Formats: sequence, C-alpha cells, structure tokens
Amino acid sequence: MLVAFLASGLAGGFGSMLGIGGGLIIVPTLTIALGHDVKTATAASLIAVIGTSLSASPRFIRSGIADRRLALVLVVGAALGGLSGGVTSGILDSHVLALAFAVLLTVVAVQMLRQVRHPRPPVPPDEDAGTGFVSSYVEPTSGETVVYQARRIGPGAAVSFLAGNVSGLLGVGGGLINVPTMNVLMHVPIRVATTTSTYMLAATAGASALVRLADGQVDPLLVAPVALGVLVGARLGARLSSRFSQNALRLGFVVVAGIFAIGMFGQFLSL
Repeated sequence: MLVAFLASGLAGGFGSMLGIGGGLIIVPTLTIALGHDVKTATAASLIAVIGTSLSASPRFIRSGIADRRLALVLVVGAALGGLSGGVTSGILDSHVLALAFAVLLTVVAVQMLRQVRHPRPPVPPDEDAGTGFVSSYVEPTSGETVVYQARRIGPGAAVSFLAGNVSGLLGVGGGLINVPTMNVLMHVPIRVATTTSTYMLAATAGASALVRLADGQVDPLLVAPVALGVLVGARLGARLSSRFSQNALRLGFVVVAGIFAIGMFGQFLSL
C-alpha cells in the first residue's frame, strides 16, 4: 500500500503537469512492481485519473489556461469512447493488454521526443482558416498574453473518441492522444493542451470506470492508496507546473515511458 501510494503521488503530480492522468506510471508499477493483474491495475488507474483531474483542474481553471469551451466539445466524444473502451477491456485478456500498453508507451515516448527537438510555436488566429475557437491565456513563465485559435474542431472531436477508447482499454487517461491532437492537429499551445486535457480526464475516465466497477474489476484495497496518492500529487503538480518548461517535462516523460515500456514488454513475454 505504501508503494502504491508513493507511486500514485508521483503519477498524479507528473500527470497533472502533462495532462495525461498518471496511468503511464501507475499501471506498470501495480503490475510489474506489485504483481497485480493488468485488468485490476488499469481499473485502479482509471480511479486515479479521475482523482488527478478533480484535484488539479480547479487551479488550471482559475488561472485561465484551461480552455473550458474547447473541453466541453471534445469531452463528448471522449466520454463515449471511454464507455466503448471499458466494454472492450472485459473481452481482451491480460496478455493482449500488456502488449498494447507497451506499444502505446513506445509510440508516445517517440512522439514526445520529437516535440522536444522540434517544439511547435503558437499559430496566430487567421480569419481565413475557417471556423474555430479564438481564445487567449497568460504564459506563466513570461507573463506574455498568447492569442490562439483552436482549429479543426470536427476532426479533433473524432480523435477524442479514439482517446476515450484508449483510456477505457488501458486505464491511462485520454490525454495520451488528446494532448498531441490539440497541439498538432488543432494548433492549440502545448500548455493549454495539457491543462485542458487534465480538465477533461474526469469525464473520460469516469465513463470507463463505471463499466469496470460493474464488471467487478475494482479492488477497494488497491484503489484506496492509489486515489489518496494522486489527490496529493496532482494538487502539488498543478502548483509546480508553471515553474517548469514544457520541454523539460516532455524529456522527463520520455525517460519514464521508455523505462516502463521495456518493463511492460517483459511482462508480456512472461505471461
């Protein structure tokens, strides 16, 4: 329980900074270090993702960085995908889930490494670019007001459905897909993308968690320390997020994801 609490605290802090919920740390820790079944671990991780969102989001909303209008559009597809992924998880066995998680970790780590080397600058609003949400936020590291336009709303919502499926299937939170989707596809600044993703996670993971609870995959003795850990860690992570550059966080993510990807591939081979 102590290991689960400490790992969840780290996951909550890290997940709230990057908008990914923390499942990337929680699931491998519970399966590799503590020997829990992948399905039980992913169910506990979904509860943790909800805790991360509820704990960190209020600070991001008060700061004006999280884009609530964009989140309310994308979260519809994400929640529907979460229900679909939760149902699918009851069909697949632990062997398949372990392999899927290892592959996902590898893909996301490579994507993050590319963004460290070639960060995407904010794209200014363009009236000729078609429909989209125009908004702004104050960059905490410089005090500069950044104006941006969220574009390709329809395709972004469609991808959010896929993100919800990933969340429900692997228990990692839809931020793994939502953050790069908002940043790359929709031209949303990375800091807005991470905070908006965190705001969306509770609804996305909540839909999947209800399915897991109905299937009896939620272990209360495991969920308790995990949920407590993420509540503490996510609140601290939300406070510290403005002090770190996004490239520093991405680089840390690459290292953590790479280590756990190797571990999950080992878990897959041993099953």
